[in-house]
Order: sequence, then C-alpha cells, then structure tokens
Amino acid sequence: MSGLLLCGKRTTNPYFIKEAGVNIYTIEELCYYLYNNTYMVGPEFFKDELVTFLKNELELPSLAQKIKYHIDHKSELSPMVLDVLNATAYYTPEEKANIEKTLSALGSKSKSERLKARADMLFDRKKYVSAANAYKDILASKDEVYGPAFVSGIWNNIGVIFTKQFMFEDAVACFKTACDIERQEAYFDNLVCAAIFSRNDDLIADIKAQYQMTDEMLNQYMKAIESNKKVLVRSPEFVELRERLLYDGSVELSDYKKDIRKVLDSWKEEYRSQNR
Repeated sequence: MSGLLLCGKRTTNPYFIKEAGVNIYTIEELCYYLYNNTYMVGPEFFKDELVTFLKNELELPSLAQKIKYHIDHKSELSPMVLDVLNATAYYTPEEKANIEKTLSALGSKSKSERLKARADMLFDRKKYVSAANAYKDILASKDEVYGPAFVSGIWNNIGVIFTKQFMFEDAVACFKTACDIERQEAYFDNLVCAAIFSRNDDLIADIKAQYQMTDEMLNQYMKAIESNKKVLVRSPEFVELRERLLYDGSVELSDYKKDIRKVLDSWKEEYRSQNR
C-alpha cells in the first residue's frame, strides 16, 4: 500500500468486531483489519450482520451479495477475504497476492491452528520474543480446548526460544512441561541437552531421577553435543568468522577495528530484531 487514496463512504454507525474490540467505519478499515489479522480471522468472521453493514452502511450492495453467497455456501476463508480486498484499491496486486498465499496455506485450520501458524511464522523469522508471546497467548486463551499434542508442541517451541536466548534453565522447565504432557523423543532430547548446557548439576540430577536416566545415557548425550560442536567449528561460516576476528597483521589495525565494529553492530541489530 502506498500513495494517497480516496477512501469510500465513512459511516456514523460502525461495525463492531468483538474479538478485537474495534469499530470499523469504512471499507478501507475493514481491509486493513483483514490484512493484518489473517491468522486470527476465520470463516466465522463473515456473518449476516457484516453483510447488512456492507449493504446498508457502506452502500456496497454488490460486495454484500458476494459475501452473503459465500456464507450460504459455506465457502472457505480465502475468497471471502479477497472479495473484500478487491472492493477497493487499498492494497496493491502484489500485497493481495501475498495474502492469498497466506490464506491458501492456512486452508481450513481452526482459530488455534491459525494462531499457532502465526507464532511459527514469527519463530521462523527469528522474531523470538514476539513468537514466545504469541505461543503464550494461545495457552492463555479460554476459547478452545486444546489436545495434548498441540499443547506439548507449543511448550516445546517456547523452550526452543529460551534455548536460543541462552536461558537454559527456563528452557528446561518448558521442555519438562512438554514431556509431561506428551512424551516425545525430540522433546526429551531438547530437555536433556538444555539441562547439560545449563551446567546446573542439581537440574541434571533431577532429570536423571525423574526420567530414570542412567549415567551411560547422559554420557551419550554429552558425546553427541561434543560431536556437533566439532562439526560446527569446521563449518565454512564459523571458519570465515574466526578468520575475520583474528588479527594477523595483514591489514591496518584501524581497518581491523572498523571491521570488528561492523560485526558487533550486526550482532546487536540481530539481537534487537529478535527481541522486537
């Protein structure tokens, strides 16, 4: 969306979206809401009250007729959202294409599944704080009853986020919750590795006792971690970074310090991005 747009009619009788606690006065505001809340909106968002609002308040009978048709024929979410977006030039064709891809990926997922997809997307984009908050919002919601596989998966993902932030003891608590709800090998692996990284002997002893781990089993995990470390230090990315950080006298010291500052600044920006 860019440039200056002439908006359509602004009504004095807004449409209230209960889930978000907001009033909608124009078709452009409705487009904005749908575009920015794709993961929270389902087919149930489109109801007869919205049809009446579009027809009588915004004076968009053609759009109202289309939405009514979709409601009566129990259409999927994508065509309903796109019909609304196409009713105005608020978003560009490229932006509409992007949201169509998102809607296609969401398919007929439930609200909880859509919210988890949003959290997963934030996680994949390394927006770890936002992702963790999104996961916690799902767990705090009283709107749905979640199955054990769904809940344990969320706790595991929160644990992974804590691990990436080097908060290993918090990660252990999340992985334990995940394992206690539904024991999966991947969750248990994460639990033991996080405990080892925490270097908290009491924590490790507690896990050994609770999950009946032998010293031999623990040693296998430690060997696997050491093996992965050796692979990491031989990786091209690590070798390049190490060579960049070591001063060998081949360049001016002032230039070397500038390069180091660039590396540090990039790390700072990455950290800030992850915590936005």
